[in-house]
Amino acid sequence: MTKGSKMVDPVTLWPVRSVSKSVTDEGARTSFAQPVSTSTRASGVSLSKLVTLSAELAKAGPPVDHAKVDQLRQAIARGEYQNDVDAIAHSMVRFFQTGE
Repeated sequence: MTKGSKMVDPVTLWPVRSVSKSVTDEGARTSFAQPVSTSTRASGVSLSKLVTLSAELAKAGPPVDHAKVDQLRQAIARGEYQNDVDAIAHSMVRFFQTGE
């Protein structure tokens, strides 16, 4: 890899960070954690409740504004949806250059 070039994910083409920096970073020292039992409490909530909640949230998926999605679909179907291709292109270039 040449100096100044950025690595990208071959599937998404999104910029990726080098793993070697985090491994050699002083703040990234590894500590060995002790096994945690399901009865261990963190902030007054049991670990099993946290696992159950996280599984429910994962199953539910991300929040979607279905009314907005339907509104956009209808506008596209009627040919009324307009987009600014220049703004989209500039946003994509900015994202791939900075990762934001």
